[in-house]
Amino acid sequence: MAQLALPLPTILVVEENAEARAAAVDAITAAGFNVTDASSGDDALRILQVQHDIGLVFTSINMTGNIDGVGLAVRIHRDWPKLAIVMTSAVVALRQSSLPQRCRFLKKPYRLEDAIRCFRLLL
Repeated sequence: MAQLALPLPTILVVEENAEARAAAVDAITAAGFNVTDASSGDDALRILQVQHDIGLVFTSINMTGNIDGVGLAVRIHRDWPKLAIVMTSAVVALRQSSLPQRCRFLKKPYRLEDAIRCFRLLL
């Protein structure tokens, strides 16, 4: 009997730069994942409260608005502890040893192939 493949969890891309967000969404979709995107930390929190199929949040650290990527990661870790988080920044560098277990950091500019490999490892 053929075994049914389970659908991959959805990845939430949080990036205020529209071009970078679109490129990430296209690459992640091409890799076979479902994708939802947000342009701010506030939008991401609203999405997380209503969309329950998200398994990983891929967020930029440097964002304007009420909550940046680090603040978003802290809220996710507190309110949705099973979610994996991948943070990225060209300005800030985080040591992996300082991050929670299901959290990773990618320095910008990153290769989308490296990000997708990271997503697969965390999911």
